Amino acid sequence: MKIFVAIFFSLLTLYSGAQTVNITDSCKKAYGDIISLRFKNAQKLLENEKKLNPTNLYPDYLNSYIEFLKVFISEDKSVYDEYLQNREMLLEKLELLPENSEYKNYLLSNVSLQTAIAESKFGDYFSAAYNVRKSFLEAKENYLRFPDFKLQLITLSVLHILIGMIPDKYHWLLSLISMEGTVPQGLDELDTVLFYTKKYPDEFGYLKSEILFYMGFVEMNIGINEKKKQILMSEIEPLAEENHLLGFLYVNMLRRGGENDKALSLLNNIIDNNDGYYEVYYLNYLRADCKLRKLESNSKNDFEYFLKNFKGINYIKDAKRKIAWGFLIQGDTAGYLKNIKEVERVGNLFVGIDKEAQKEAQSGRIPNVDLLKARLLFDGGYYDRALNQLALTDTTGISINDRVEYFYRKGRIFDKKGDFDDAVYNYNLAIAYGKNIKRYFAGNSALMLGRIYEKKGDFDKALKYYNLCRSLDFDEFENSIKEKAKQGIERIKENRKNG
Repeated sequence: MKIFVAIFFSLLTLYSGAQTVNITDSCKKAYGDIISLRFKNAQKLLENEKKLNPTNLYPDYLNSYIEFLKVFISEDKSVYDEYLQNREMLLEKLELLPENSEYKNYLLSNVSLQTAIAESKFGDYFSAAYNVRKSFLEAKENYLRFPDFKLQLITLSVLHILIGMIPDKYHWLLSLISMEGTVPQGLDELDTVLFYTKKYPDEFGYLKSEILFYMGFVEMNIGINEKKKQILMSEIEPLAEENHLLGFLYVNMLRRGGENDKALSLLNNIIDNNDGYYEVYYLNYLRADCKLRKLESNSKNDFEYFLKNFKGINYIKDAKRKIAWGFLIQGDTAGYLKNIKEVERVGNLFVGIDKEAQKEAQSGRIPNVDLLKARLLFDGGYYDRALNQLALTDTTGISINDRVEYFYRKGRIFDKKGDFDDAVYNYNLAIAYGKNIKRYFAGNSALMLGRIYEKKGDFDKALKYYNLCRSLDFDEFENSIKEKAKQGIERIKENRKNG
């Protein structure tokens, strides 16, 4: 018996030692295809690499990365279940890597983080939290053991950003489980890796698109540095049509910046030239939304295509609501009422825009058409048309909700047009009238005022409004808006600390 045990462990040791991680040129090319969402091309490259180097585990990891991205994009439960099953087999292989390999914990931490993100998509928050902590500990240990191993900075940076965005009320838990990090720290680390991708393109260049995606995503959601945002966009734009992940990001950056026509043009190019790419039905949702922002009547087709083909859980309610809006802005109230009723029967309530759609459906109240048109035109960046639409709004006898929205919309338009005095005036009216209602208008007005004063360098007033934002009680987009206010406070603290 002892002989068999000895033979078993000897074979296990030999097998463990045989496993390697080698990021070959073929693997780098596959990585680029993966980030571009050309999964079939990548899988062919990985299959050939595995034949040439059967002990190389990097192709196994990249195949898992493809499965993770499919889960993230499709939100399909069957794809998610398959990913979790295959992940277990990958983890068993990675555990066989030697302890002195810098790639072992690096890849394990990546898989843990990807698993956490996938689990959070499906509401498995307890397991997701466990895997975030697991990823953090694996990445931190690896960085301490191999401080010159640059790849580990990518995972650490994303973790530091995620930790930095956790609401203050949960910070006691972070201390309890020994996790720390800030958004500026994570962005600095991404800057470092981006520098290496440019200085040593042969070694690290294949990572550039992924780093740009992370940096652009953060800057789009919580950044206020327009110069930095424009520099990032100038780097992303040339890659956007052929790299569909960056294309998705760039479209959203354009939409957030009020460049609706440019976003719509790019979406048309991406959707109409999709051969060889993994299909992203959410892009049809975005194209429909861009058309709706122009008040076009043909947005319904793309929304319906999205609803028919998307197997996921988010944006379903909002797509149904926006089909209803399309009828309403064309003067068809009956069409609006018919479609808004369907919102309650479909989708889920994980994202803020679906919650808003559900609330509208349950309210039984038909939106003010002039305010709705002004909102859509503003979201598209058609600021003069939006202001003209507001001028048509009859404010006599309107509800308190509509009155607050009226001031809020005017504030947003003047803000974007650079008329800050009128913006400040209308934002303050939105706060005065709306501070005691549950809509997001007062809270976001306070956030926007904080940003105006932060950009002017009046940090005392900026802090006043950021703190006001965080103190207001509202239930639409609350986490997102208050997180942005928190990041504003952190930026001011950092600015004052650095003199």
